Amino acid sequence: MKLGKMNMTKPMLARSGAPFNDPQWIFEVKWDGTRALCVVNETVQFFNRREMDITYRYPELQAIRENIKASCIVDGEIVVLKEGKPSFQNLQRREHTDNPFRIRMLSKQIPAVYIVFDILFVDGKDVTKKELSHRKSLLKRTVSESSRVMVSPYIEGKGKEYFTAVTEAGFEGVMAKRKDSLYYPGERSEAWLKIKKTKTLDCVIGGFTEGEGQRAPYFGALLLGVGQPFTFVGKVGTGFSHEGLTHIYEMLKKRETDTNPFAEKISVKAHFVEPVYVCEVKYLELTPDKKLRAPIFLRLRPDKDPEECTLTSFNYE
Repeated sequence: MKLGKMNMTKPMLARSGAPFNDPQWIFEVKWDGTRALCVVNETVQFFNRREMDITYRYPELQAIRENIKASCIVDGEIVVLKEGKPSFQNLQRREHTDNPFRIRMLSKQIPAVYIVFDILFVDGKDVTKKELSHRKSLLKRTVSESSRVMVSPYIEGKGKEYFTAVTEAGFEGVMAKRKDSLYYPGERSEAWLKIKKTKTLDCVIGGFTEGEGQRAPYFGALLLGVGQPFTFVGKVGTGFSHEGLTHIYEMLKKRETDTNPFAEKISVKAHFVEPVYVCEVKYLELTPDKKLRAPIFLRLRPDKDPEECTLTSFNYE
């Protein structure tokens, strides 16, 4: 069973929403890891949203083959848990590592867990046109849990109460899904909603400013843009770990260019880069001139295409 041959290379996407109650919907934790489709045959393969094979980064997840009773394609999130909750920092360490020795070391020090929430194919049979409630039942019969794989739990109807409980426990939000929703690969559907505690936006990095003081060897802030034409929405200079500063600076220097990628002239002194890297920031609000107020860097998003980054994709409280 090959992923590409079945045209199942892109996962279904969600729109943004606010908490609500409805008996026709289910609600589950938004795990906030790396979204990945998993192809299960004799071994398992993981493909992120950009159709990149990321299997090599998570050797410990080969063990989940013992917990899956059929050849199938399932959908889920790869997370690194810390005290029962996803750890941004530890996941970034895993995603930024290509050295085989370091991959093996980190797989033991901060192992990943694959949290499964949907099933698309079973023994060659396409189940994407079955309702979600049917797919959830099929998923439970197909996958048994272990330390490396978990079936995402959910509740029915009580979205407001669940959102409050989940966010108070330290998670970033919930996913709401219609019980009768079909699975539409690569499409963003109103039948799935992401409901987050904080406002976040996926932005494309278009440049950086020079660092000062302790940041002199790296950069001061990232210049962010969205959409086509590529529109400047502000800069972010906080939220970076030392390891993150080093990694991002080295990454951007390889893409430096003399050409301003933004549609407008940038008033600050900047080093421009090719607009190919996506990052996620949180912020207080959008100003009237469509700039981010008080943005804080959260993480790089290598699983997202720059074309996905628009102002219509931002997430409300």
